Amino acid sequence: MKGLIEGRIVAMHGGLIRVAAEGGILLCSARRNLKWEEGKPEAASLVVGDLVRVQMLQEGESVITGVLRRRNALLRQAPGGRRKAQVLAANVDLALLVFAARKPAPRQGLLDRFLVGCSVAEIEAVIVLNKIDQGTEEVERWLGIYDTLEIPIFPVSARTRRGIGALKRLLKEKTTLFCGPSGAGKSSLLNAIAPGLKLRTGALSESTEKGRHTTSRAELLSLPDGGFVIDTPGVREFGLWQLDPVRLQMAFPEIDERAMGCRFPNCSHSHEPGCSVQEAVEAGEIHPGRYRSYLKLLEEILEG
Repeated sequence: MKGLIEGRIVAMHGGLIRVAAEGGILLCSARRNLKWEEGKPEAASLVVGDLVRVQMLQEGESVITGVLRRRNALLRQAPGGRRKAQVLAANVDLALLVFAARKPAPRQGLLDRFLVGCSVAEIEAVIVLNKIDQGTEEVERWLGIYDTLEIPIFPVSARTRRGIGALKRLLKEKTTLFCGPSGAGKSSLLNAIAPGLKLRTGALSESTEKGRHTTSRAELLSLPDGGFVIDTPGVREFGLWQLDPVRLQMAFPEIDERAMGCRFPNCSHSHEPGCSVQEAVEAGEIHPGRYRSYLKLLEEILEG
């Protein structure tokens, strides 16, 4: 039996896991009882981006025996209402939240959910507005609010290549998670950034104007100018996992700041008298779309 080596998960195919290690790519299985360096996490399943220890066996076989401490992990509630956490990716420097300017119609509520998830995971988030060649009328009435919150916005077009150079510079020497709804053009953007990837792309459904999944599983890809990207399947829902009202408020900085002026220290900002947050919404100082997102998420938390 040979010694242990360390590597990074780049893709998962059922029970087989591709790990990038010194000397190349290993095709591994995973031990049933993995040793987690930080103690077994709530979402104790391997994911792209995980740093792992691999035991090299005889005849070229290899098995993952342990997982190193995660620097961060983006979690959501598993789709379909299941009471289970799902990890989208681990150990990333940046999350690119990719939305289309027009089709499929951008949803502010979904964007806010991604931003809350990134805030909880302590992952820097950037908004990428793709397909701006189709027109930006759909988002102009609410997108500007994120500028005031100091969240960077990159307007781009994979088709015309507008803004691609700025994205390339942003991604250099980082591990970046690409995520967003189906049909937003994540794979097309990656092909524009690194044509050698030759990722499969697809068109919108003509009947629903919703995107079709062209990426079937997460995969970590190397960029020619340095850095890595994790390409993920499109997300149609992003349920937040076991979030409490205090942490939710912190993820909305404009609400968190105004909350200091509320009459009651445990104000939920939904109905109480003397609420500075509600007053700021009425005065146009907090965007109503952001406030609706906050109330919707608060309702989900309180309903359990």
